[in-house]
Amino acid sequence: MQHIEFYGDERQVASCVYCGAATESGDHVPSRVFLDEPYPAHLPRVPACEKCNNGFSLDGEYLACVVECTVCGSTKPEDMARDKIRRALTRSPALAARLEQSLHLAANGSVHFAPERNRVRNVVLKLARGHALFELNEPRRDEPSSLDFQPITITYPQTRTAFDGGAGPVRAIWPEVGSRAMLRILQGHASSSGWIELQPGRYRYCASAGAGITVRFVIHEYLACEVRWD
Repeated sequence: MQHIEFYGDERQVASCVYCGAATESGDHVPSRVFLDEPYPAHLPRVPACEKCNNGFSLDGEYLACVVECTVCGSTKPEDMARDKIRRALTRSPALAARLEQSLHLAANGSVHFAPERNRVRNVVLKLARGHALFELNEPRRDEPSSLDFQPITITYPQTRTAFDGGAGPVRAIWPEVGSRAMLRILQGHASSSGWIELQPGRYRYCASAGAGITVRFVIHEYLACEVRWD
């Protein structure tokens, strides 16, 4: 993760990215529960109030655990590949039990989870708002035009190709002057598709501006998310 200085409109980062209240802290985007230690250098941070900064913690941990349990096909702490999730499930038997209740065994023996969609949506929208501000200098506290999340492994080939295409050619539409997305292009840090791999196999994202704002990200190379503001 390259360190990119911010040269955009300071008014855009003068209040909480999520609610608009006075800022009291910075919030990592993504939350570190989705990453493994050692963390990448220069993790994105956005301004946030204490209430919002703390208010997403439980939902973020829940989503990280759902993804890991789905990938591992179990809710038992000892079966988890990630130490962080193993510790979370050991520390909170109630969370492990809640996940166990959402587990379904298919006829072919495969394991499926029915996650609490409202909690997943809260985290996906929170992450999208953070990426939109950090990369594009675009605070979006309004409701998005569309929000979707699904396992990337079950998307149709043509859908997967379009999704992984990310933002398209990075120079097709240049983002706001002074935004980090613009500076990545000028400094040669932007990939041809616009994807930023924050931690291999754990988290990647892209944010693009055109007729509207589109943010895409993939958690654990499993959960593909897209949020749009037209």
